[in-house]
Amino acid sequence: MHLMMDDQGGNNAVTREYRKGNWTVNETMVLIEAKEMDYERRMKRSGDHSEGRNKPTELRWKWVEDYCWGKGCLRSQNQCNDKWDNLMRDYKKVREYQRKVAEREGNDSKQRSYWEMEKNERKEKSLPSNMLRQIYERLEEVVEKKGAQTVAATAGGGGGSDPNITNLPYVMDRPMVSTFQPSLPPLLQHQLSAPIPAAIPLPLPQASPQLPPPPAPIIQPPPLSYAQPLPTIAQILIQVSIQTHQQREGEEVVAMAKAPVGLQTT
Repeated sequence: MHLMMDDQGGNNAVTREYRKGNWTVNETMVLIEAKEMDYERRMKRSGDHSEGRNKPTELRWKWVEDYCWGKGCLRSQNQCNDKWDNLMRDYKKVREYQRKVAEREGNDSKQRSYWEMEKNERKEKSLPSNMLRQIYERLEEVVEKKGAQTVAATAGGGGGSDPNITNLPYVMDRPMVSTFQPSLPPLLQHQLSAPIPAAIPLPLPQASPQLPPPPAPIIQPPPLSYAQPLPTIAQILIQVSIQTHQQREGEEVVAMAKAPVGLQTT
């Protein structure tokens, strides 16, 4: 592929023939170095708004292309951009998998490291099949370095992070305290500055005396009923005989009282 482009002066035309096909290990390492240098360059110019980190993305990748071209990596800025996106995608997958393996080492996990698996096993786990360890370690170095620089720049007021690198640590600053105090009229200022009188404690309500509970009612036991035996026939006859005898004696006394005196002496 050929591309016509002007130099910085805009006078001379330069023809570049970009290489096609798969990226070699050397080309990939050059691209990683170019991204590292580009980030450091933009961090140093973060105070200059004209050439700082707010440059358009196309100009950034144009600088990356020029850097790679000077190192013998004959790739276009679009090729560099696409390759970097693929590298970061694969790097994040491997990094996350390795983190889970490290967490499960203490639990007697039989899960193997990414570098111990074959390509077919990596595909079964939806992992990149051809990530080289030297490329992964180089990317890890750049990402950690970039994260540390971004945190330092954020703490010092240097701006935000690079959108191409995610999962950077956050810096929690102390909460800001506002020192703004609105001006008040002298009368209100005097009222606000006057000491507030201490609160007078209110008397606690006295508890009403409790009356003793009423005595429990005395429950009288029910009277015992004693059943008297019925009189026998002999007792009834004797009682009748006694009553008859008494009745006769009473009749005799009445008759004697009515008789004349002469008859009584005889």
